[in-house]
Amino acid sequence: MSKNAEKSNCRHFKPVEKVVKCPEVYFAVLLIFYEVFFHFVRVGGLNLNIVYKIFFAIFFGIIIGMIPSLVSKTAGKIVTIIFNALICFYFIAQIIYSGVFNTYLSLSGTMEVTGQALDYTDVIFSAVLHEWWIILILLLPLIFMCVWGRKCLYFGRHKPIWYAAESAVVFIVFLYLQVFMSYNNKGLYSAYKLYHDYTSVDLSVETLGVIETFYLDAKAGIKELAGGESEEPDFYVETFVPDDTSLDDLSSEDTSETGEITTEETPAVDTSPNVLPLDFDKLIEEAPDENIKSIHEYVRTVTPTNKNEYTGQFEGYNLIFIVAEGFSGYMIDPVRTPTLYKLSHEGFVFENYYTPLWYGSTLGGEYADLTGLIPENGSYLSMKKSGKNGNDMKFTLSRQLKNEGYRVLGYHNNDYKYYGRDVSHTNLGYDWIGVGNGLETEKSSSGNALWPQSDLYMVNQTMDDYMQNAPFYVYYLTVSGHVMYNFTGNAMAIRHKDIVEDLDYSETTKAYLACQYELELALTTLVDKLEETGQADNTLIVLTADHVPYDNKDVLDELAGYELDNTFEWYKNTLIMWSASMKEPVKVDKYCSSIDILPTVSNLMGLSYDSRMLAGQDILSDSEGFVIFNDTSFITDRCSYNANTGEIINFTSEEVSEDYISNRMAALKNKRSMSKSICDYDYYRYIY
Repeated sequence: MSKNAEKSNCRHFKPVEKVVKCPEVYFAVLLIFYEVFFHFVRVGGLNLNIVYKIFFAIFFGIIIGMIPSLVSKTAGKIVTIIFNALICFYFIAQIIYSGVFNTYLSLSGTMEVTGQALDYTDVIFSAVLHEWWIILILLLPLIFMCVWGRKCLYFGRHKPIWYAAESAVVFIVFLYLQVFMSYNNKGLYSAYKLYHDYTSVDLSVETLGVIETFYLDAKAGIKELAGGESEEPDFYVETFVPDDTSLDDLSSEDTSETGEITTEETPAVDTSPNVLPLDFDKLIEEAPDENIKSIHEYVRTVTPTNKNEYTGQFEGYNLIFIVAEGFSGYMIDPVRTPTLYKLSHEGFVFENYYTPLWYGSTLGGEYADLTGLIPENGSYLSMKKSGKNGNDMKFTLSRQLKNEGYRVLGYHNNDYKYYGRDVSHTNLGYDWIGVGNGLETEKSSSGNALWPQSDLYMVNQTMDDYMQNAPFYVYYLTVSGHVMYNFTGNAMAIRHKDIVEDLDYSETTKAYLACQYELELALTTLVDKLEETGQADNTLIVLTADHVPYDNKDVLDELAGYELDNTFEWYKNTLIMWSASMKEPVKVDKYCSSIDILPTVSNLMGLSYDSRMLAGQDILSDSEGFVIFNDTSFITDRCSYNANTGEIINFTSEEVSEDYISNRMAALKNKRSMSKSICDYDYYRYIY
């Protein structure tokens, strides 16, 4: 071949080669690789969502890649490396965050508490070690770009026709996505609905992808910071279609001698609805805007729960409410933890209780426990927002009991300002006391503050504040059960190592049991003090978890004796509601969760509340059980539904209908929408 022909061929192929090697193609391929790899290591399975993720990767890849072409060659190389690094580290951050918290990172929701989250560098370091191979693979494209990419890619400004062609490709991809999502717009949490109504960082990541979620999250965060209006309330019609199986058929056991709840009504028992006497016609007429009006219109359609034989059983009692850090009922042992065992077996025994993992870790768990509402999943932290905005939280136990003349105290053996609790918890109605405004820290012999702090030390410091001042409501947020679970840095685990050293468990599981033993000692001391002061028969103790030890599933697998299911079993837990005045245990088979605590305790204490305005429901009522999980999976007394796989497991001999599943999905959507709207619009303030 002649030299002229050779040059001619080079000129012919050079434009094609330039297109292939331009930053636009590189970033599109990079994002496709990251999205698909992330999908398989975190979500798993082949489904339609991969198609959405690939096309969003192409869409954003071309747009990002066009930016280096707008500057000089040298600047373009630098910009490309910077963008590559940012994308790489964001995906790594998602891997680490989801590995620790079992939920996905929302920049707009977690940036407010980033500084405090970074206090737990040991937890982050442990996650990095655990996910090292995933992180290494995610780093490979960045390494390639830094070493060879600057030489392999073409940089420099394009001709106008090139930008026009790329813009056309971006438009076509965007149009295809809209049509494709619209065509497959099935279900309340379809890709189309998530795209147009960003309501969940977890669902968005798993359905639309990491990079699209980043865009939606950033847009929501900017809107929140700018003080823009929240999304309009969005409710779905629930048309309950009963199955052939009734609630009376759910248990074949004879409950006449066990104290278990049945659905039979006793004529002498008041079974009227737990509602406030509200004139909704007037409320709707006087609503200040369409959003409040929309919530009024929805609430009036909700079926309330009814009073029952347990209504007012503990009216006028003192209340001690404990939210225990990383607590799981699998740790309870009749010999090693006799007080926890006694209280969990001699009071109300909730045999199907769950603590779903909500967004925001402890703060999300607390919000569910204390408000009976579902925390927002991304965009903001519900507890912080409700406090910062000074929302009216009239149905919380702290507000209700304060109105009844109770002394209301809240204690936390960590920084009282942590996660903004100095604002949110005072807004809930507590006289809030923690480390830094009244609570002392326990120190080692060398004078350093212990970590984690002792629950027993907190209880001993505070009991005399209220024991002789009934009626009182005391809230304890504990910290002794906090990660890391080891015998090198966990002060509580080290303190009680002798209790567990002979057990046939791994070191991590032993350390978990050892540090949780401090909770046992604190609870024992409380019960003894109540008996000593004559308050035991007039005090209700409630204990639940903020969350299970989410970054240590192996611990719970080991304690359970088998590998727990990732969707449901992992979150099964123990809820304690006990008073020394109870003569026999009450066994409860209904499926229930942390959002049900508030209405249940309100009913037990005979408080006036409106059951239509809470996401949770009174566990002791005749309503059907309904456990809602963060990924929109759910359990009822009839079945479980896995939102990730669509699998339905029946609990009765009769199969549930499609209409029943659709109805429960609509109810779930409505409870989430109502919870969000109550927080966003300070809805309770408009109830009088």
